Amino acid sequence: MKRPSGFTIVELLIVIVVIGILAAIVIVAFNGVQERSRLASMQSDLQSINKAIMMYHADEGHYPYMGTTGGNVTGATLNIPGLVPEYMAKMPRIPSGAGGYYAYIWSANGADYKLVRLVNTNETLPASEAALPNKDTTRSGRGWGYWSPGGSGI
Repeated sequence: MKRPSGFTIVELLIVIVVIGILAAIVIVAFNGVQERSRLASMQSDLQSINKAIMMYHADEGHYPYMGTTGGNVTGATLNIPGLVPEYMAKMPRIPSGAGGYYAYIWSANGADYKLVRLVNTNETLPASEAALPNKDTTRSGRGWGYWSPGGSGI
């Protein structure tokens, strides 16, 4: 007697379970890659802006400012006076899905500045960012970034 060809229900279930397990592993790995990519993008953005600020300081003798003590510029895209287009082609934007914003804070005479990536007041930094150096302790550890030697307190 000839046996009918095809798969049994048990064989099909095993294959479906194995595919489901592999899909779950790939999804978890992909989420980690996205988070690392956002972090690398934000680090690169802030480093580029900081270099432009340093070049501005070398040329002008002070950091960019708008004349008021403790002033700041915040948002998904910063608008720091004097940097675009002289020192940067365009100002970077915070990556989509990252949340929070970039902030530039300066002293009234342009002697000090702080350039940080901040999360909103009711949020905490993601674990990948919480381990970074240069924490902004003046804002309850909600950010990290760069600042001038005297800028850590502003």
